Formats: sequence, structure tokens, C-alpha cells
Amino acid sequence: MLMAKKMPLIATPISHLFENHEHALQIIAASDCLEVRERSWDSVWPNQLLFHIDKDLTLKWYDDTRAYLEKLIDQKPDLELVTFQAPRCCEGEQLIDGQYQASGKIYSRQQLLDNAGENLQWLRGFLDKGIKIGLENNNYYPTPAYDIVTDCDFISEVVNELGIHLLLDIAHAMVTCHNRGLRYNDYVNSLPLASLIQLHICRPEVPSTGIARDLHEAPDHLMMREVVALVKKYPHIRYCSIWIVILRV
Repeated sequence: MLMAKKMPLIATPISHLFENHEHALQIIAASDCLEVRERSWDSVWPNQLLFHIDKDLTLKWYDDTRAYLEKLIDQKPDLELVTFQAPRCCEGEQLIDGQYQASGKIYSRQQLLDNAGENLQWLRGFLDKGIKIGLENNNYYPTPAYDIVTDCDFISEVVNELGIHLLLDIAHAMVTCHNRGLRYNDYVNSLPLASLIQLHICRPEVPSTGIARDLHEAPDHLMMREVVALVKKYPHIRYCSIWIVILRV
């Protein structure tokens, strides 16, 4: 007898919509599990299996960052997956028009890899052994702050060499390809898809000319076709999360 294919879980982000109790119950009923963000870290809804934290895995973590992460994660005893980002190659957080500028300490490729290794060593010593760790691909904007971290070979090296998982944000990949003049399929296929565990699903703004941006719009038919194709091709995808602007992420 053929076994039925195991479908990914729908992991819904906990948003402002959960502030209305009835709305929260309806959302939970339509979800398989919930994904926590930092702004919802103190929520007590059940089945919070994922935590997406906006801390840079490839930057140096100091004692205050470690204490902060311990505080967040300790509140979530049922976690299966914790994911981080790598949005810039510098310590500075200067933003102009929503784009990071190269400011503060600028890290080399090897320094970014070393930082990730040190952070993961500490994290694995702190997390329960059953909790998986993932890295989200970020979008590229045309400033030096996005050098290295949006390169697919760099993302692959972090994931493969350090033994973690990939969170593929489809909109981020589309923005990166438009802004760097790359072919989407070539870029995505060069990511470490053998370690793909989760999809973030939303639609970016991709104009015919100018800069593409991740605006967290509702996915359209073409994007959902891409999601279905990825799920069919990579049956090890465990979670799918839709991030749209109504969620105020």
C-alpha cells in the first residue's frame, strides 16, 4: 500500500489579529501550528512550534544578545524550530528609505562565517536538543551592506558547513534577483534546498524598472504555483507561513 505524502504544516504568525479573542480562535482553527515573532513573545496561545527571531546569525553576539535570546526562548517550551536572519554584513543599523547602509564594523566573509559558528555553538548548548535551527535568506538592495550575505554560495556555506536548515523567503529571493539582475530559478536552485525546512510566502513589489521591494502583499496565483512546485519537489519542507501586510510584520 502506498503511503500518503506528508504535507507541510501551516504555521501562522501570531499577529495583532490575535488581540481579538474570536479572531484568534478562528485563525488557530485554520492553522496547524503558530509562529512566534519577538513582538508576540509573551503570547500564551497553544501550539507555538516556531520562533522567527530578527537577530543576525552572522553578526557577533554579545552577552546582552545571548541573555535576550534566552529570555525569549525560555518562554516557549514546545518549540521545534528557531530561525534567524542574515540581512547585512555590518554591525551598524543605519537605514535610508528602508535599506541598510554600510555603517559600523564591516565584516569579511570569513568573519561572518566565524560569527555564525560561534553563535551556533552557544545556541546549541542552550537549546533543547530536539529544536532545529534555520537561516532565512534576505533580500538584496543596492548598498554595500547587502554584499556577501545575499550570495547563494555564502548562504549555502553557512547552512551546509554548520549543519542547519534553510528558511526560504520567496519574496526575498524575488527581490534579490530583480535588484541584482539574476534569474530567479538559477538563484533559488543554487540555495541549499536539500536543507529546506520552511517557506515564507508573500508577494513583493517587482516593477518593470527600478528597485523591487518586499511589501508583504497577499500571494497571487503565480506565487502559489511556485509554492506548490516547491512543496512537490522538496517533500522535506516541514512548514509554510504566509506573511502579508495585514499581519503587520
